[in-house]
Amino acid sequence: MLYNSGQRTSRLLTGISLKPLENALVWLMGLIVAFGLLIATDTRSVLYIALLLMAIHLVSIGAVIVIALLCMVTLTSMFLYEGGLHRWESITQWLGNLSVLAAITLVALRGKQVSDNLRHKEVYMVGAQRLTQTACFGFRADLQTMGWSEQAARILEYPSGTAPSASLFLARTHPDDLPLVLASFERAARHESLIEVKHRLLMPDGRIKHVHMFATPLFTRHGCFEYLGALMDVTARKLAEKALYRAQTQLAHVTRVTSLGELAASIAHEVNQPLAAITSSGQACLNWLNRPQPDLPEARQALERIIASASRASEITHRVRALSRKSDPLRQSESLNDIVKETLSLVRHELAHHKISPKIELAAFGGQVSADRVQLQQVIINLIINACQAMEKVKAPGRTLLIRTWVKDNEVMLEVTDQGAGIPSDVLPQLFTPFFTTKENGLGMGLCICRSIIDFHEGRIWATSAIDKGSSFVFALPILVANEPGYAAAI
Repeated sequence: MLYNSGQRTSRLLTGISLKPLENALVWLMGLIVAFGLLIATDTRSVLYIALLLMAIHLVSIGAVIVIALLCMVTLTSMFLYEGGLHRWESITQWLGNLSVLAAITLVALRGKQVSDNLRHKEVYMVGAQRLTQTACFGFRADLQTMGWSEQAARILEYPSGTAPSASLFLARTHPDDLPLVLASFERAARHESLIEVKHRLLMPDGRIKHVHMFATPLFTRHGCFEYLGALMDVTARKLAEKALYRAQTQLAHVTRVTSLGELAASIAHEVNQPLAAITSSGQACLNWLNRPQPDLPEARQALERIIASASRASEITHRVRALSRKSDPLRQSESLNDIVKETLSLVRHELAHHKISPKIELAAFGGQVSADRVQLQQVIINLIINACQAMEKVKAPGRTLLIRTWVKDNEVMLEVTDQGAGIPSDVLPQLFTPFFTTKENGLGMGLCICRSIIDFHEGRIWATSAIDKGSSFVFALPILVANEPGYAAAI
């Protein structure tokens, strides 16, 4: 293990910065060149030094060409002034000097081209890092050295001249996410091929940043693994996801309330039934008590029926309140069969009103799912209401609605099949698109919200149809495995 405690974390060593040494060497070499120029007696040496200085990218390519031509003209003028045309040795020396100048010029030009290309690439890379909020960094597997780009310093909010180090990186890591980052560095110590971690940064002023870090080995040098990585600032994306999640939750709540409005008659009928039973049982109880000889056993049974009917009415109102309540989704272990049974009690009168014969086949025994009960009820209610509306033009004896559940390939499936006119093949791909609807007064958000709810539950939803043979809407949810957290709570 790389780290056994927070104290060892603080002892991370940083790479030794070579900048002071490099600056000292540059100044030393500069002094040597200046001293050589002062004492130089050979003009050619001065020209060579000038071109060599151009090779270290002090001037532009155009300036290199101009200076090289001036040097050649100067050398040729000196050759002619000294009468070199009359001596073979002077001619060969002049040609040799021109060749050296030309070679130095070629080296300088090639170096300038490479340098300019690298500089352009660096500008593009820096610009791309700023636009994408992605920074580059590198480190040795033993964390003895670390380096990062200017964008990484911006993300971590360190001054650009700060010497990179693992300790500074960890100092910005959120305390709750520090074990994740330390574990990723331990994986680097084991020389794993890919390291990836999503964590938070805690800024000095208390702000939270979300970052996505991943790294891969670049090469091995002197027996040490060196990693090249990228650090992405995904704070804006996280905030956008949270805002989208809140908007979807609010839209789902509005849709649930709208669905309850459509089910108002069914809900009223469901509540009136126990209320009517309470009234009749209460009247019967009075009759048994008003006899000359009160029949207490019969009166007690009437009171028990009153209590049972009141409990049933209370359950109905509780379900309606749960559907209408605006709250954040709460996923827990649930039985899909139980959710379907509870939902059917709310739409039973709706089915009877449309003269639809429900065919219920619940075969998903023991299939627990991690789900928000209210949200899944919303999906099922929406699918049932759509099926009822799809069979409005079908003759009453043929209005059959199939609702079935089963387990397949570690998934719990639910299918709602109607006997309507079917959905054209060109419409099927657009069913779950926002604001797409085939109804005159529809908003086109019901199925879209159903898909977002199923996506939130890591599931799938799709539709199949055949003209004049009805349509089927199916969704699948992953089964909650027995050893997963929260399974035992619902058993």
